[in-house]
Amino acid sequence: MKYSIGQKIHQTREIEVSQTADVIVAGGGTAGITAAIAAARNGADVLIIEKNGYLGGLMTAGNMGLTTYIVHEKDSSKHDKLMHDLADNPEIVHVAGGLAMEITRHLKNIGGAVTTKGQPGTYVFTSQGEFKYLLMSMAKEAGVRILFHTIVTDAIKSDSSIDGVIIENKSGCSMIAAKQFIDATGDGDLAFLAGVPYFKGVGPKDISYTENPDNLGKMGAFGVMYRLGNIDMDKCLSYLGEHKELFQIQRVAIQSYDEVVQNNKNNEMTCFVILVDGIGGIQIYNTPMKGVYIIGCPCISGDGTDAEDLSDGEILLTEEVMRFTEALKKIPGFENTCIVDIPEIGVRETRHIYGDYLLTIEDIMTMKSYKDSIGCGSHPIDINPRPSYMKDELLPEHFYYEIPFSSLIAKDINNLLLAGRCISCTHEASGCTRVTVQCMITGEAAGTAAALCSASSLELRQLDYNILKNQLLKQNVKLSLKGITQ
Repeated sequence: MKYSIGQKIHQTREIEVSQTADVIVAGGGTAGITAAIAAARNGADVLIIEKNGYLGGLMTAGNMGLTTYIVHEKDSSKHDKLMHDLADNPEIVHVAGGLAMEITRHLKNIGGAVTTKGQPGTYVFTSQGEFKYLLMSMAKEAGVRILFHTIVTDAIKSDSSIDGVIIENKSGCSMIAAKQFIDATGDGDLAFLAGVPYFKGVGPKDISYTENPDNLGKMGAFGVMYRLGNIDMDKCLSYLGEHKELFQIQRVAIQSYDEVVQNNKNNEMTCFVILVDGIGGIQIYNTPMKGVYIIGCPCISGDGTDAEDLSDGEILLTEEVMRFTEALKKIPGFENTCIVDIPEIGVRETRHIYGDYLLTIEDIMTMKSYKDSIGCGSHPIDINPRPSYMKDELLPEHFYYEIPFSSLIAKDINNLLLAGRCISCTHEASGCTRVTVQCMITGEAAGTAAALCSASSLELRQLDYNILKNQLLKQNVKLSLKGITQ
């Protein structure tokens, strides 16, 4: 063997500029697809660079579901009113609008989603096939160009701007030049390649670090949401009705046993937890397909930017899926179940890219308002480690939070926006912002801003926020819930 491990080699090659665009979106997943559609609808020539052969990422192929559209009420006693408002006056409880809502309503209309009271509520779970088709159709209609099976491997910079990206695919290696760039890779790959500062997992501004410095760098676990078929849910719920000690309310949806039974009967969004021997709590979510349910969530630790961790994680999570499934088969209604699919590994957290503003959990818990808000969220913190005292009971009533545009602008770069999981926020804040609907919201804002800057040849910090605000409002984005009667 000519080479040994650790040896360095040097290689030079000519790279051709293969394409140009106004806006390049790195990653066509949850945030990337809304970024691309928004930018294209605002007149930009947009190119998505996506590693897979479909759009939507784990939102479409990972059974992740769409989360969350409505304010959160910590108290189950207020849940009935929340559901009443959702049915009769959804505008006062919805935190999402814009593309996130448009996509969801289209999906429901073609039979690819289950909703609550006829509306997107806490969760919306979907059908993969219809969802993939819908996103491709919407991208095509908007004029988005798509480069599937392609990854970004480097960034070409001059001074404080990105000039282009190096890509690799079956056609080889080439460069694509653009005016504006959006990192929607989840792991902040483009920002990392461009040299933007970042931290992984728990950072110095997290309360978790203040409580215990050993938490520095610890990241949220890998997980997988998989599907089981051939389930007799009526039989399962009847059994749980006789063994209420095995039924548990899921902490975000807060559906009682009676509500779960009724929703399951009405083919509406159903979500609950079964306590299973040897496992603990297993979350159950229904889908548009009769007898097919999503199971969550086997978890293991790992670093989503480490190829060996990802490889080992795929193997270990598959083994965990089998363990969960065998345990569930002991529950009446699950005896004849079989695995429909095991998606690729779900990465909750890796790099947090520093932006002009670092969103913190204190900002979120206090429902801080921003002069540059681009959208809202409402999911309670869902990541570990987290402060020992930080429980859902601490959340304000009618809880929601705002996301500032300044947390989408990559630090020290004139033309790089962040969207989705890698926006500028702390580990603890990411436990609220990383969910799918909020990723779509940050994607739409980033795409809109990129198009506006491209059209006027502006750097990101030269964009008048009022222009962005007015355009987002035209797109029916909810920038705040202040002033909306509860």
